Amino acid sequence: MDWQSIASKCQTAVIKAIPEKWHLPSPPDASVTDVTGIPRSCGLLTERQLELTEQTADALVKRLQAGELTSVELTEAFCARAAVAHQCVNCLTDYFYEEAMTRAAELDHFYKTTGKTVGPLHGLPVAIKDQLMMKDKAATFAAVAWHDNIADMDASLFRVLFNAGIVPFARTTMPQTGMMLQTVSNLWGRTVNPFHRGFSSGGSSGGDGALVGMHGSPFCPSTDIGGSIRAPATFNGLYAIRPSSERIPKGGLTTSAPGQVSIKVSCGPTCHSAVDLRLVTKILLQHYEYIGYDPTCVPFPWKENVFLPAKLCFGVLRDDGVVRPQPPIRRSLDETVHALKAAGHEVVEFAPPMDMWEVAQTTWKLYFQTGAKESRALVAAGNEPLTENFSFYTDLYEIKELTTPEVYALNTRQGAIRKQFNQAWMATRDKTGTGRPIDALLSPCAPSAGFPHEFPVWWGYFSMWNILDYPSTILPLNKFKIDPLTDPKDVRYTPRTNTPFDKMNHDIYDPDLWKNQPVCVQIVKQPYQDEDLLSVTEVVDDVINGVKA
Repeated sequence: MDWQSIASKCQTAVIKAIPEKWHLPSPPDASVTDVTGIPRSCGLLTERQLELTEQTADALVKRLQAGELTSVELTEAFCARAAVAHQCVNCLTDYFYEEAMTRAAELDHFYKTTGKTVGPLHGLPVAIKDQLMMKDKAATFAAVAWHDNIADMDASLFRVLFNAGIVPFARTTMPQTGMMLQTVSNLWGRTVNPFHRGFSSGGSSGGDGALVGMHGSPFCPSTDIGGSIRAPATFNGLYAIRPSSERIPKGGLTTSAPGQVSIKVSCGPTCHSAVDLRLVTKILLQHYEYIGYDPTCVPFPWKENVFLPAKLCFGVLRDDGVVRPQPPIRRSLDETVHALKAAGHEVVEFAPPMDMWEVAQTTWKLYFQTGAKESRALVAAGNEPLTENFSFYTDLYEIKELTTPEVYALNTRQGAIRKQFNQAWMATRDKTGTGRPIDALLSPCAPSAGFPHEFPVWWGYFSMWNILDYPSTILPLNKFKIDPLTDPKDVRYTPRTNTPFDKMNHDIYDPDLWKNQPVCVQIVKQPYQDEDLLSVTEVVDDVINGVKA
């Protein structure tokens, strides 16, 4: 069977798995770019279902634990909304309504007969990324060759959440090779951005971002090795965290190149509030309490009590020296800095202490130490074409198979980058006026608030934190709106010429095209300070969005 037939069969199976009562009469017209309102306007969900699916995970868990809400009712609601979301943005690879309802009924029965919950997420429906193995479910990795790759085990991360009480009901899309900041594959097609379907949903957890953005799941456990949690969160206006990678269990994560450990994958929630970030991140980082020892990570104890001074000092990294952020991103940082200062906090300027283009080259070579031959072989095994977007990056960074001395040299360079950045961070104590280094760093998430399909976006504002392994959060600026009058294109700007990215990023910007896109800011702490990062994020959330933790 050719790859087109396999893809058609798999995509049709997802639609057929959705109960007929949740089928839209017809797909949204191509002229409709913003589909975020369709779950409300389509008439397929009840007012009660709409109300439930628009609550935070934390609020829903509290209602479940108090017996005010059943898992059966909540699972039905999210299955309905996810079904509509998929027909609008193409975000699912599997959908198992009957199994989910059975699991929900079992949890409700357990609660009714014992008065107890099975865990802190008891009865909460959650969609799971295709990359996380689920026993007896396909883990395709968006590859045609693995369209029927049925897992014989659960990923550690899935088992943690399952033991904490979730009700899995669907699987979400990821891109071919897993190494793109957009989500498109020959097997599953393209996942689009619900705010503008001509824009990317982000990647590699773009199915998560689009689904949560449409309120089709209260959160999703997304993965990140170069921005794959944070890009979908950024482009869909969501909260997210990429924790320190060594604290996250990696057993059962589908990959074509499991031996690459120089830059490690992390996992964290994509969700709708800072409270949800804390709720889910705590469970993921306390994984050993749910599954025991996992040799792929460190059982680092959760720090329950975090002390933050009343007055914090933030650094602000406005420009990495490679790609100048577009006008709305620059303004969003200006307004964030102004609000923090007005709230009594201090902000100092911070510049990268090294050439970030050279850092990006080191990063990409470490990603693909064998010349990406595993990725290419997997694509070839399905007789499918390799996406042009993936080839653009591997060509640009001159990806080739490395010798052992070359790998050693790159790992040594990675260590030097980490040392140099740490020294620059610690040296900020001479500028803060607090006697401490900066308490956190504010940074652009990306040089733009999303991007059109197939545009070669600069990864650097995401991937720098992967090679450094600094935990970072994404915080949506809920009151910020891109305005063509306030954020006009700077026609006098002369793009940098050391890479192609700055000119492309500058040339493509059109405020009218971007005006409906959400805007977020990235907040960064040093390694293993994940709990402190969550607390700092809550402070900024209160200042910017008026949301107290």
